[in-house]
Amino acid sequence: MSLTNYVAGIDLGTSSVKVLIMSEKGDPVGLGQAEYDIHTPKMLYAEQDTEAWWEATKAAAAEALREAKVPPEAIAAVGFSGQMHGLVALDKHKRPLAPAIIWMDQRSAREAADIKTLAAELMETELCNQPAAGMLIATLLWLKRNQAELYDKIACVMLPKDYIRFRLTGLIGAEYSDASATLAFSVKNNCWCRDLIRRAGLREDIWPDIYESTDIAGPVCKEAAAETGFSEKTLVVYGAADSAAQLTGNGVVDEGVVSCNIGTGSQLATVVKTPLFDKEMRVQTWRYVIPGRWFVQGGTLNGGSALNWLKNKALQTAASYAELDARAAEIPAGSEGLIMIPFLAGERTPFLDPYAKGVYFGLSMKHEQAHLVRATMEGIVYNLKECAKVFDEMRLSNAKVISSGGAAKSALWRQIQADILGMPVYTTKTKEEACQGAAILAAVGCGMFQDVREACRAIVRVNDRPTEPVAENRKIYSDRQAVFAELYRRIKDLYPKILT
Repeated sequence: MSLTNYVAGIDLGTSSVKVLIMSEKGDPVGLGQAEYDIHTPKMLYAEQDTEAWWEATKAAAAEALREAKVPPEAIAAVGFSGQMHGLVALDKHKRPLAPAIIWMDQRSAREAADIKTLAAELMETELCNQPAAGMLIATLLWLKRNQAELYDKIACVMLPKDYIRFRLTGLIGAEYSDASATLAFSVKNNCWCRDLIRRAGLREDIWPDIYESTDIAGPVCKEAAAETGFSEKTLVVYGAADSAAQLTGNGVVDEGVVSCNIGTGSQLATVVKTPLFDKEMRVQTWRYVIPGRWFVQGGTLNGGSALNWLKNKALQTAASYAELDARAAEIPAGSEGLIMIPFLAGERTPFLDPYAKGVYFGLSMKHEQAHLVRATMEGIVYNLKECAKVFDEMRLSNAKVISSGGAAKSALWRQIQADILGMPVYTTKTKEEACQGAAILAAVGCGMFQDVREACRAIVRVNDRPTEPVAENRKIYSDRQAVFAELYRRIKDLYPKILT
């Protein structure tokens, strides 16, 4: 076996960056993680400091290398996973002009609505999606209208993980899975949607070239090698959007399997052979890491972030998540009549509503902390079930679920997923699915495997025993599901009235 028999995956998430080093057999040998903040200077805003991303990446890489105890030159390639939709704007000197405006940002609701009108038939014939606040094209139009001086200085736009790849290599580029989620991209024609860009009056000279997820961008540059500890001999591949990397890390390469990922946000996703369009535009279709494959996704804005808010801001409790989980497990399914609408950051799927907010409905003197925790967990999965209903309408095959993200580590949350979604829930043996997906792309890019399918067969290990649905719980959740959907419909027109 050659010396270069390791690969690394970098996952630039919303709250932290993780760096995983694994062998070509898929054995993890080193993991590093570093956190950063989300800044909300105004209502509806969500920004992050690009330099904080880079500093965190350096720290996480150093930690992973220390734990792996392998020489840097033994790492053949690095791949990427990253939070989707956000905007990083560089000037002519390749320096960020402002903080990154990330996917949670909802300031561009009016611009998203205007782009939807401008796009018209393009949403079905090219985009396969509708614009939403927080997506790159809507944010870019907001900048043009509200910060024209900054907009005029833009030399290049890119997505969050592409900025970290740029810092590693000095080279600018995009890849198909993430580019398709900017809503400036023709999912059907596999290129930037120049027609929509022109209709929106946006500049055409600021969009980077696009590559496949396993294509090699270049080697780690000298400056980045000195800062991160990676070798200048290590190759860097383009990587993928975090939803696509999660699917890859879970070994989902063909139809019939649904990935349920609950991280900061939450997603329900499945691979398809043709770019599908939901005429009611409740779910999204993005390019996948395999050429000739796409994935349909119910990408919601709220997931573990809602539980994090409850623990740290509302309850302000020192109890660990494990302790809260254990107490919530003692509460019956349905939280004894308590239902949560978890739309703390607005919502995108399946209810496109940037003004939506969180609601606890049914509170009584009986309810206590554990009820709030369980109801929050259930509310997140109720919303994913609404996405699953759309999948059913589109006749997408879904025999089983593979759970990932933080929720996959909780027996209670896995049971809630099985009971509400009505399918057996499997997990993989890896703890960091998106990182593993990024590393798999690196392994394919540097030639360890012929393609993504071969790499997934060799590396991804699915646990044999799933969490099965409980019939009694399913009946309870079916009744509560109807209340959840009706509750949102009844209150949605009130949300704009409380904005300040």
